[in-house]
Amino acid sequence: MTDERRAAPRKARLPIWRRLGWRLGASLVLLTAVGILLSGVLQYRAQDRSLRQSLGSLLLGIARTGALLVDPDLHAEVEATLTQDTDAYRRLRAGLAAIQEENRIETPVYTLTDFDPSRRQARFMVTSRGPGTPGEPYPLVSALLDPIARTFRDGVATHTDIYQNQSGTWITAFAPIRNATGRVFAVLDVDYRVDVYLAELAAIRRRFYLHTLAGGLLALIAGVFLARQITRPVGQLSALAQRVVGGDLSARVRVAARDEIGMLGNVFHLMVERLSVSNRSMVDVLVRVLEAREDEPGSLRRLAAAALAVADRLEITLTQREALEMGALLHDIGEIRTPEAILGKPGPLSPEERRVVEQHPAEGVELLEIVPLLTPALDVVVGHHERYDGGGYPQGLRGEEIPLTARIFAVVDALEAMTHVRPHRLARPLSEAIEVLRLEQGKQFDPRVVDVALAIPRERWAELLGCPNA
Repeated sequence: MTDERRAAPRKARLPIWRRLGWRLGASLVLLTAVGILLSGVLQYRAQDRSLRQSLGSLLLGIARTGALLVDPDLHAEVEATLTQDTDAYRRLRAGLAAIQEENRIETPVYTLTDFDPSRRQARFMVTSRGPGTPGEPYPLVSALLDPIARTFRDGVATHTDIYQNQSGTWITAFAPIRNATGRVFAVLDVDYRVDVYLAELAAIRRRFYLHTLAGGLLALIAGVFLARQITRPVGQLSALAQRVVGGDLSARVRVAARDEIGMLGNVFHLMVERLSVSNRSMVDVLVRVLEAREDEPGSLRRLAAAALAVADRLEITLTQREALEMGALLHDIGEIRTPEAILGKPGPLSPEERRVVEQHPAEGVELLEIVPLLTPALDVVVGHHERYDGGGYPQGLRGEEIPLTARIFAVVDALEAMTHVRPHRLARPLSEAIEVLRLEQGKQFDPRVVDVALAIPRERWAELLGCPNA
């Protein structure tokens, strides 16, 4: 019962999403990922705009130069005849082919006339190569309408944004072709398939994804490292606080940080030190009251020292050692509620009186459990009258069910009780008391604890118990 009560604070663990380290690390990773994402999106958009502008400017330059090379008189002759079998058509076609080849454009360069926005079409006139006979209708997709209308209307070279039609993805530039009077009667159309552009954007996207992944991994590593560096001392202080709540004032942690957390650790240690001093003072007061009641000054301190002498030969933790010492000092505190007439009765106890006496471990637990800093003593208080064979009280625990500190103290308490005068019997010689331990090994007492007790020289027992060495 007492083990579970003290262990509960130590076993309590926050859900992972409420732990400071995970929240701090996740926040760092999230912020870094968001930063990388925003940076990548901005970079992607900037590259997209730059490539669009570069392609548009390149095509505008080609279209303007090409338009200047188109002879308006020859073009008018082609418009009049609407046939490819004229010298004028061949000369214009050769000029447009030269523009196409010189600029390494895969698609034909051609001129358009008779733009009709209501019908969303214009007419082919001269092409550098391939289909498109003079006068053949040329349907315009929506992306072409405004740029070509502006070129015809305002006489300025324009280019489209990137668009798609049934033949693929394109960007198109238009340049005005003027007659002798300066009127725009045709436009030069330069189309460019943007596969290269799309491939470049795909490469940018791949780099963006790789950079995001790499940044996320680096942020994860850095986040975990920084979170551990920051929260490790906080976690140590939290664990220490839980141990202190459980009554363990011996616990210490070293906080190496020289920041506010380090200051908090130092202040916390100082607080625990003062709490420990106050706790020891409270225990001292209780010990004095108990020893005064029994009229045996120093008896409890002597009993605690003897229990620690046995414990030093066993593998117990510092926490168990301190719990054993406190339990030895306060083991019979429950007898405060037992009538003096029963405790001091010289003869045998009646069954009813024995039942009253056997309640003092539970009474002791009830008194101590309301003071958290005294709870380490509960194992000894409640268990020092249990027997290894299960015949003890108040719970009838058996073997390893009995806390180790209680099993250690039971041996020492029995030796002390047998070698000192009690109201109902005389003291036994130390040698006889030690023999009783040997006979009760595995029955009343833990065999391992008895072996340790028997290994202590009798002279040392006489010194520890304050009894004759006989």
